[in-house]
Amino acid sequence: MSRSTISRIKDAALEKAILMMLRPRLERYGEIRNFSLDTSARRLSAELILLGDPSPLVISEAQYRVEKKADETILIFHSMKVSKTWVQNLLDDRFPELPVKIPDFVRPLID
Repeated sequence: MSRSTISRIKDAALEKAILMMLRPRLERYGEIRNFSLDTSARRLSAELILLGDPSPLVISEAQYRVEKKADETILIFHSMKVSKTWVQNLLDDRFPELPVKIPDFVRPLID
């Protein structure tokens, strides 16, 4: 198998794992409809349907980095660009970075 094929398979597996991890955390607020990940650029995009909101929230670009502390792996989302002005302002003012602890089953895909 070529490196690009292996990379695409790993990206697809990581996408699925991150979705499994994020869906329960976001279900109180809505659901993730679309999600794509580019590990080479360390970027993601997504579309969320928020409860009570007729139009989706589109994350057109979010960057991420991985930090390891002791025996924990943390995925930190930053530099997010979203479609709703009030959400963009909230992210810029209060949540410039969103850390998410990676469960053990996802770590091999990130390492």
